[in-house]
Amino acid sequence: MYGCVPIFSRRKPLISTIIRHIEPFALIKNSPGVKERVAPKERLKKISSNHNEDEQKKEMELTRNTVITSEVLQGYDPQFMVGCYFPADFQGEFVTQVSGKGVEGMANAPIQYSAINITFNAIPVWGYCHKRVGDNVLLIDRFNDKDCIRCFRLQRRSRNVIEMFAETFNRCYTHESAALASCSALNSISILYRTKEIDGSATRREYCPIAGLYHFKYSINNNSAVSLECNTFSSEFSNCPDGSILQLKFKRCNFEKRNAQYNCLGSWPGPNNSTYFALWDSDVNDGGPQYRCGLYYVDNKRGKTYMALSSDSSCTQDLDNATHGYETLILSKSLNQKKMPEYVITHVATFPKWAQGVWEESLIVNGTMTFTDLNGYNSYTFITVESNEETGRHIVYSKDQCEQSAFVCLLMRQRSENVLEFALGTINNPVSYQSDLCDDPYMDKRLWMTQSRIERVVESPCPITGQYVGRITDLSGMCAELSSNCNTREIMYFKVNDCESGELYEERTYLCLGQWEEDGVMYTYTMRNDTATNECFVGLIVNDEEIYIKEAGGHCIRNIDPKQQGMRLYKKGQCYGNSPSPAPTPMKPIPHNPIMRITTTSRPRISGTTRVSENAVSSSTLCRSMSTTFMLLVAMIIAILKVASPYTLE
Repeated sequence: MYGCVPIFSRRKPLISTIIRHIEPFALIKNSPGVKERVAPKERLKKISSNHNEDEQKKEMELTRNTVITSEVLQGYDPQFMVGCYFPADFQGEFVTQVSGKGVEGMANAPIQYSAINITFNAIPVWGYCHKRVGDNVLLIDRFNDKDCIRCFRLQRRSRNVIEMFAETFNRCYTHESAALASCSALNSISILYRTKEIDGSATRREYCPIAGLYHFKYSINNNSAVSLECNTFSSEFSNCPDGSILQLKFKRCNFEKRNAQYNCLGSWPGPNNSTYFALWDSDVNDGGPQYRCGLYYVDNKRGKTYMALSSDSSCTQDLDNATHGYETLILSKSLNQKKMPEYVITHVATFPKWAQGVWEESLIVNGTMTFTDLNGYNSYTFITVESNEETGRHIVYSKDQCEQSAFVCLLMRQRSENVLEFALGTINNPVSYQSDLCDDPYMDKRLWMTQSRIERVVESPCPITGQYVGRITDLSGMCAELSSNCNTREIMYFKVNDCESGELYEERTYLCLGQWEEDGVMYTYTMRNDTATNECFVGLIVNDEEIYIKEAGGHCIRNIDPKQQGMRLYKKGQCYGNSPSPAPTPMKPIPHNPIMRITTTSRPRISGTTRVSENAVSSSTLCRSMSTTFMLLVAMIIAILKVASPYTLE
């Protein structure tokens, strides 16, 4: 491709569920500590095997500031509690800070980390999964030949960051009732940073929440006699060219010139309209923090973004708010952005009425559409200069967060009341408008980007009615159940369990957002309630008694045959609610009169004919960035371990 139009990235399926005959559970099967399906006692032995006796004795002493490793579980055989497991999204390898400024008694020590492994049914350093109570879980291990039970809560802040809540690390209970009572007094005690995925692969970075080109001021609050700062907007800040990496170039500062690079690990809502973010600095080798946490706040009135970081890997140490932290930055948008071509200014058209409004990773206002490709690590702005609602083809001027721009064809389709899809053509012109950009006979065969509406006027019923069960063909001994709710037909439930014992391994609830038929199969776009992430399924309803279903990623991948590649399910009973209801029919596109009417049009700016490879989808442009829907709303609506001290048994 020409170099000015990036390629959209196909979203990597979030832990395959029903698809690929349920890959997530194949991963669980092969995850650390659960190499194969074995009895609970054997699982514990596998978790704690391959350690010599001397190491075990050292660990059992539980000396202060040592991490309890999996040896404490060896030989312990608690009663296995059906349904006590950690969802696949929480499994994997993590690190947490165990020494340094934020750890009591270690203010001057170099920052060090301890590895934490979360398996299907245990966090070996803290215990075996004993019982789940709502969002809390009781972990059990042995200390001085007694049960040691503690209440924990894991809160997923992003796919790479988990916040750990507990009463304290050095207290546990011999009686379950006392441990349960302690669940009401949990405190945030540790931040876990992912180092490996559930299958052992490298951690996937996230799109940086602050995107584009900026200049910044900088100061560091390290209590030194001389203040270290960059007191002019000369330093440069961007997430270019890779949207998952922050690049900082310090200029005109009173300290030695240097550059910094951070990998973005995720972001989540913070206090007072600010946002937390997590970074990984892979170059740290001087005892400083390798993982960083901070807060940022976008002040649209002043045109500034305020950003502060803690002094260690916690989200609290020397971090008061987005304007006051150990390190503080004030960002201002770069002024040397490309000007929009005159043709765009004088030929702005509009996108369809039904498409107007806020979508999961997009905002469409009149003739301007912003979109963040979270998996391709880019954000774009599309301004339509020629619109054909009958064919759904629009010639747009596009620009990404790095000022790369081009004219390209955008194809938009309404799949249901709450779902749209769009695709980009293979031909683009980086210089000027070209009337034949949409004359591409293969536009309908492009890779689609699927979007769900945030403001839904009506909900969409799920395509199945009843309770369906079947065996997972590539995971011996495992069964799946897919069921609906008679009273709330937009809700769908999915479970994976042991076919013989009924032992529950995974349980999920989905909100159906819309479905449509295409080439003889049905696509259903859903949102997982526990992670608020969207997933697509492709299915074939043979009759009321038999269905086939397979996952289709986050953007409804085509060319999947659910009958050949999916899972076969048979009807077992009626839907939950005990009142049979007819199977819903696919919704037809309905003209949508948006709730939010915005009459102002965003005005970004811009840049032979070039052809892109057939399996790449070109596109371009940024108006604002966001790594979450929250950031999209903020940006666009304005334009429009403390670890393992000796236990106290109670």
